[in-house]
Amino acid sequence: MTASPARTPTGHRPFPPAEQAGTLVHRFLEQAAAHPAREAVVTPEIRWTYRETAGRASRVAASLAAAGLRPGDRVGLLFSHGAEMIAALLGVLHAGLSYVPLDAAYPEQRLALMARDAGVRALVATAPHLPQAGRLADRRPVLPYEDLAAGPAVESAGREIPAPDGARTRTDGVRARPEGEAYVLYTSGSTGRPKPVAQTHRNVLHHTRVWTDGLGIGPQDRLTLQSAYSWDSAVQDTFAALLNGAALYPVDLKTLGISGLLEWMAAEDLTVYHSTLPVFRALVRAMESRKTALPAMRMLALGGDTLHLADLDAARRTFAAHCRIAGAYGSTECSCALLRVADREYRPPTGVFPLGFPAADTQVWLRDEQGQPVEGPGEGELVVASDYLAPGAVADGRTYRTGDLARRLPDGTLLLIGRRDFQVKISGIRVETGEVESALKDLPEVREAVVMPFTDRLGERQLAAYLVAADGAKARPSVLRATLRRVLPDHAVPTAYVLLDALPLTPNHKIDRAALPDPLVARETGPAAGVPGAGPLERAVAEAWREVLAADAVALDDNFFDLGGTSLRVAAVHELLTRTVAPGLRMTDLYRAPTVRALVRLIGSGGAASPGSSGAPAARGTRRRTAARGGARRAAARTGPAVPPQNSPHTGGTCD
Repeated sequence: MTASPARTPTGHRPFPPAEQAGTLVHRFLEQAAAHPAREAVVTPEIRWTYRETAGRASRVAASLAAAGLRPGDRVGLLFSHGAEMIAALLGVLHAGLSYVPLDAAYPEQRLALMARDAGVRALVATAPHLPQAGRLADRRPVLPYEDLAAGPAVESAGREIPAPDGARTRTDGVRARPEGEAYVLYTSGSTGRPKPVAQTHRNVLHHTRVWTDGLGIGPQDRLTLQSAYSWDSAVQDTFAALLNGAALYPVDLKTLGISGLLEWMAAEDLTVYHSTLPVFRALVRAMESRKTALPAMRMLALGGDTLHLADLDAARRTFAAHCRIAGAYGSTECSCALLRVADREYRPPTGVFPLGFPAADTQVWLRDEQGQPVEGPGEGELVVASDYLAPGAVADGRTYRTGDLARRLPDGTLLLIGRRDFQVKISGIRVETGEVESALKDLPEVREAVVMPFTDRLGERQLAAYLVAADGAKARPSVLRATLRRVLPDHAVPTAYVLLDALPLTPNHKIDRAALPDPLVARETGPAAGVPGAGPLERAVAEAWREVLAADAVALDDNFFDLGGTSLRVAAVHELLTRTVAPGLRMTDLYRAPTVRALVRLIGSGGAASPGSSGAPAARGTRRRTAARGGARRAAARTGPAVPPQNSPHTGGTCD
């Protein structure tokens, strides 16, 4: 997967091996020195150059050291999705510390467990999240990000290190080391507790090399960052951009919505798009319904689930001929282990996009039930061998059993066919059903619980909870959902609940999962929306909900989230309503008014944005970028800010 040494139109050059690149911070500072005026981090409100981003990170690093933190300490970062989180994590790394993402969108109980388990020495948070950080701190210091970023910068230690091209660059007081820990991410755990996965600078540099060279990323690229910074995919995008002189665009889907995202990407000429398949499918639907193109897009990186021929055909319909599709396979423990980049003419042999080719310095093989390699056509568990796996995630130091099952076809192609255990992916995110079952069984209303994946009427993967209520208790789905949201992230909360008198058993008294009823048939639905008093707008909103939720009926006072709504489905409803009956609706309006009646009242009162705004906070940045399009003016916008950078905060959460 190593790219040719020749420069591409994106300016791509092969990324140096991890052993030559130093640390994440050294490589970033090299880019800041080479491209000081080039845009590094862009949101609808903020445009930071590399010089400005490096300066903020340096001030954060100096302030953390002044607060008594020492290399090797772990720091919890409590942020929403935006530019500030990038400056904070770079500052943590600059100081020789490792960061533990505490996504502000997660339940507080879960965040508290993660902070305790990781042994964080301090918490850093932006002003809106300081009260929550105080509740999570447990006598640890809470450091306001705004104060850290306003402090003095790190004083250069004057030491020099060799750069890959033979030049020399100053360390600027960097305290990070190649073998030092860079971060700790938490994934869903089969024991009912989130599982920590730590990674070193050296290993992250290797995985950045895989992503950089596989996608041909160079200084002229502009990359989306949709994943929450607590996910491994965010690590790929963040460092593939900032360690190559490219621009990083953190995307707040809960605020922008699909239509706002589309408008922003079109105005900013984004070139590399990375998301899970559900978000990509929603984007394609919006492009087709709004007849909006993204002519600058050259690469679609799609992961987290199985990519089908229908997805490839949708990409061909909506994107230009030069746009290619990358299918990635990996996990938090091994990052991107397999990668396939397909051009427009590629047709998968079975209608399913096969897993790709092993990344550099990575071996992938199949293992049968006896632990022996599977040679030739056959099925087995995918095993990844590499010197860059997460420390502690593997028994022998370089071999990781993924738990995924694959089939090797006669031509050597690998197809993903399932799991050895009960792990599934929802919205492209790993979920252990055992963790969800454990959370359900902790509830007093529930005696027994089994959680299984199912495909809803929109073709998306969801979770169904099959429950036996405790004696004398009423297990109401709306109450269960609300309770689970306090302990589980949104994507792990089941959308369907099926109450049973008893769980079906096999002859040897194990739970017979194959005998569980279809949740689409068994789940309860509310009364029809066409009740007396419903006007045209109420009916239009209810019909939009019914279409997106695939519900048989929706009542005026049903709560969207109690009917199985997720943040991705909020985005789909937002796109539909702004295109039809409420052009000024904001994504946040749907969270403020989660029933049909309340939403119609909000629209009628003028509480939603005025028509014509598209409900997208990207308007100011979009107009600015559009005005700068064409010729030298657009070129200048790509190498430096068109206007003085804005310092307003970028608030909101991330997509599920």
